[in-house]
Amino acid sequence: MKKWKDLVDAFIRKYKFNIYVDPDTSSLQAMEKDKKEFIKEYVQRWREAAAHVKPFIVKKEMINLFLNTFKTLYFKYLVRSSAQCFIELVIIVERIEQAIGLGKIVDPTVKKNFTGKIKETKVHNTKDDTKGMPKSK
Repeated sequence: MKKWKDLVDAFIRKYKFNIYVDPDTSSLQAMEKDKKEFIKEYVQRWREAAAHVKPFIVKKEMINLFLNTFKTLYFKYLVRSSAQCFIELVIIVERIEQAIGLGKIVDPTVKKNFTGKIKETKVHNTKDDTKGMPKSK
């Protein structure tokens, strides 16, 4: 009996990749670029996932799916582009990433740290408040 269990375990280990569920177009649209991930890393990860989608994606659909994975900052610039193929779209995304890095495009969701010094000011009471004070003679 132990031999059968060992054989079954060996079979499962060898063919475990068949258990993997292929992604569909909705799982591609749900992908997002990580904040610390470079665009080339994201493109590679997205393309690898897209290669496993069945039925295969048409080029135009691939562009639209990839475009829709970006947040507003990228999306508003990408939507204006006239990229006809996936590579052109990737080049445009790289340019946007460079512009963000150079500060030419500002991400409104990123909070900037205040580096200046806070000036301390004294506040003086301008009212003649004598409540609780001993009366002078």
